Amino acid sequence: MTRGWLVGCVVVLLLAGGAQAAKSKASKAEEIRDFLDRATAAFALNHFAEAADNYEKAFALKPDAAVLYNAAQAHRLAGNKERALELYQSYLRLYGTEKRAEIEKHVENLKQAIEKDHAVATSPPTTPAPVGGAPAETPPPAAPPASAAAPPASPPEPAPITPAPAAPPPAAPAASLPATVTAAAQPAPVLVTQAPPPRADSGSVLGKPWFWVVVGGAVAAAGVTAFLLTRPGPSDPVANINVPGN
Repeated sequence: MTRGWLVGCVVVLLLAGGAQAAKSKASKAEEIRDFLDRATAAFALNHFAEAADNYEKAFALKPDAAVLYNAAQAHRLAGNKERALELYQSYLRLYGTEKRAEIEKHVENLKQAIEKDHAVATSPPTTPAPVGGAPAETPPPAAPPASAAAPPASPPEPAPITPAPAAPPPAAPAASLPATVTAAAQPAPVLVTQAPPPRADSGSVLGKPWFWVVVGGAVAAAGVTAFLLTRPGPSDPVANINVPGN
């Protein structure tokens, strides 16, 4: 009886351990699935840094080639060049038979980008040191090369088309309107006063005042002369008229 009791205890312990292991395995699988779901959602929303973190947590619980590749991709798209290069190189060491050409190209591009960043960070300043403690002006950042440029943004949406306002009806011709309306609509004539043209003889002798003074004096002298000549003198005989009756 004692032996049977011991066997029963062993069986119970084995069953309990198996149940606990199964429960732990199910919990681990659920946790992995939760990390993968979070990583997929973050990747779809362009939250690449968050996606890379969840992919690494899922890979730590269960190593898988696709999960490691996705983690490297997410780090590269997030701009974390050093970490992306490390994961790509780890992928080539562990799963080098798949995607080798593509990953080797990523590795080469990342190495060049990291070397360029290091050269820019360690290059000496191009501006002289300020005099008198004034802060030096920071030169504008250089434009990125065409190979490392970001993908073009999506084209903007077209602007809404606003219908043009209806054209006003054409005005009626002046002939069809009443005489009073036509006369009121027409503008009053503008009187333009022009200066009279200069006289042609303004420069001749006839236009000079002194000329007419001389002529008048000559006429007056001629009249006085004629009057004196026609007046009878004292030597003229006076006819004696005999008046009858004297």
